[in-house]
Amino acid sequence: MRASVLPRNPSFNRASMLLLFLLFEGLCCPGENTAAPQALQSYRLAAEEPLSFRMLQTSSFANHSWAHSEGSGWLGDLQTHGWDTVLGTIRFLKPWSHGNFSKQELKNLQSLFQLYFHSFIRIVQASAGQFQLEYPFEIQILAGCRMNAPQIFLNMAYQGSDFLSFQGISWEPSPGAGIRALNVCKVLNRYLDIKEILQSLLGHTCPRFLAGLMEAGESELKRKVKPQAWLSRGPSPGAGRLQLVCHVSGFYPKPMWVMWMRGGYSIFLILICLTVIVTLVILVVVDSRLKKQSPVFLMGANIQDTKNSRHQFCLAQVSWFKNRVLKKWKTCLNQLW
Repeated sequence: MRASVLPRNPSFNRASMLLLFLLFEGLCCPGENTAAPQALQSYRLAAEEPLSFRMLQTSSFANHSWAHSEGSGWLGDLQTHGWDTVLGTIRFLKPWSHGNFSKQELKNLQSLFQLYFHSFIRIVQASAGQFQLEYPFEIQILAGCRMNAPQIFLNMAYQGSDFLSFQGISWEPSPGAGIRALNVCKVLNRYLDIKEILQSLLGHTCPRFLAGLMEAGESELKRKVKPQAWLSRGPSPGAGRLQLVCHVSGFYPKPMWVMWMRGGYSIFLILICLTVIVTLVILVVVDSRLKKQSPVFLMGANIQDTKNSRHQFCLAQVSWFKNRVLKKWKTCLNQLW
């Protein structure tokens, strides 16, 4: 059993590590670029919740000689970068995906990822037997940084389950991952130079890049798009029953609140409004007729007392209806709206 997770070829190891250090030094020592930390501080204070820049990797291994890797970059829930597996280049999916990094910094970053993807596949294939990785299998990696602190994270999954993570200064197996994850972490923890590169890459370069993306994409990140909702018929839950599915899409940003109302709440409001309108029309008609008839009652001295009492009673009913019923309806409508 080999004690190293790296390939046996020592010349390959030394050359790879030398190139890694050179690229790492170019990224972490950008020279006169000092605007990024200030931008990071301003956005950290203004953001409602801490944003993160996440790099996702999915590597599929069919056998000991065939493997395929895909990569992408995400600012929060918005994909900003992709990885062209054929050309081995970064795809910038937004006009502002370059952030405020210089062309040389982006070139160094791209070379770093080219070396990483190539080395990662060779290392895993060379170590599959040592750690009893059964083909075909898939490895997923999530790495990045958040705006608060800034906080770094790196998690690895094997066959869709949590496997290990990079916790500050060491590799740690995930709970329930078993002895295989523990053995991988023991081997990885021997390589102090790799841990140093990860700490600086995620803790220094990533926050600077995140701040540049926030500044360059400010107009798009602050936009707000109203949601679109519609209903469709779902699978029938049983005889005489109908299942409705509510679809909501097209909204930005992510936070969204959707609620089903049971009992025809909107129809209830419409019925109340129609009832109020019809009642008001009736009251207007009755009031106008009473006004037209009132001079007849006032001019004649021979008007019977019974008619006069009926008129007074009708006016009293109208006044009571206005004061009691309409007030209750208005109160009810105010509570609903």
